[in-house]
Amino acid sequence: MIRKGRGISTIYYPSGFNGGGDPDLVSLRMKPDGTIDISNASCEMGQGIKNVAVQITAECLGIGTDRMNFDNSSSDTAAFSMDTAGTRSTVVVGNAIISAAKDLISKLKAFTAEKLGVTPEEMSYEAGRAFVTADPEKGMTIPEIAAASIYGGVLLMGTGGYLPEPAPPKDPETGATLPSKIMAYGSCVADVEVDDETGMVRVVNLYNCYDMGTVINPTQAIAQVEGGNIWGIGMALYEDLAPAFPKNLDLYAGSYTEYIIPTCMDMPDHMETTFYENYDPNGPFGAKGCGEMVVDTQSPAIINAIHDAVGVWVDSLPATPDKVLRLIKDKK
Repeated sequence: MIRKGRGISTIYYPSGFNGGGDPDLVSLRMKPDGTIDISNASCEMGQGIKNVAVQITAECLGIGTDRMNFDNSSSDTAAFSMDTAGTRSTVVVGNAIISAAKDLISKLKAFTAEKLGVTPEEMSYEAGRAFVTADPEKGMTIPEIAAASIYGGVLLMGTGGYLPEPAPPKDPETGATLPSKIMAYGSCVADVEVDDETGMVRVVNLYNCYDMGTVINPTQAIAQVEGGNIWGIGMALYEDLAPAFPKNLDLYAGSYTEYIIPTCMDMPDHMETTFYENYDPNGPFGAKGCGEMVVDTQSPAIINAIHDAVGVWVDSLPATPDKVLRLIKDKK
């Protein structure tokens, strides 16, 4: 008989590592045509840091994203990045970009001031243009500044970095604290069908809601969540590093005939994602991270849904049919 169940899970997750030892550096180099090379050694592996970095830089400088290039082609030459892990890239790289953009704007104003015969303190910057505050008609656009800087033998480059603050101190009485000053939150609801004669579990619906602060790129964020749904289902129901345990102690599956991953046929009938944009003043434009968090909510929601359906607790992952069926029989 097919039995239906619903489960829910919640999560909170730090953006970056919590010890305050998690720095990144960024350089923004102006090229002769006025385009900007963004240099940072973060690894783009599908999570979208290139697009987010370009968007943050464009917002800071007030120019189009088509005038940006994110250069992480070599860690030997790109500006330093601690690593690409820990749900850190948007927050740490983003804040480093903001710092570098402020430095570049300061240099653009100083260079333009010299050309116009005024002091840097008399200059303003807005929407890709440095101009005299008291006489806005007097100014230069970024392409004009770039051309003038080349013939003037001046390399215009902004540099900056970001080092996250340490986690908040523990409460002296309870020991309670948060692992980071920037915390993201989320929840997942799973609907499942469990065949109580075979132990087979099918995920029918997944509903996700995440507070990742300002969502800088909604399309990428949804893709990140839906990718997390795929691997969250895999973690909950299929993927097992020790398929032969306890017959032997080999911790790794030998092939994909043993290490089962979900396919399109295993996806829910319906997936729905909602973002609660709770601005965080410590993140770039209020953003938080969303990396690992969106993979970790599905498993507990699915396990809770299995319990709701057939009344058994699966206490180790994955919830394979043989494991679920054995628990059902033991219950009887």
